[in-house]
Amino acid sequence: MSTPPRIWLSTKTPKKGEVVTVRTIVQHAMETGFRKDTDGKTVPQKIVNKFDCVFNGKPVISWALGTGVSANPYLEFRFRAEEAGDLKMVWIDDDKAVVEAVEKITLS
Repeated sequence: MSTPPRIWLSTKTPKKGEVVTVRTIVQHAMETGFRKDTDGKTVPQKIVNKFDCVFNGKPVISWALGTGVSANPYLEFRFRAEEAGDLKMVWIDDDKAVVEAVEKITLS
């Protein structure tokens, strides 16, 4: 997971109390652990199994992913911006590889 995630925000400068839509996609092969390689051996499971998002240290969303999620998991969610600050997103896979992204939110 070395490629930075793609993040789209409906606005980075919302009015106080405005709902902001967040769309994210992270590149990851998402091996389920059910597929076999060319030698017939099972390819070990390696999936993004956790996504957390906090705004100024307060939880916004936490998502536990399973093997039913496709490669390059996409997530869309909304939160109400009551203050300016940092929207921090973290993806973690089975190998404990971590991808982090931070988006600055400024009230208009």
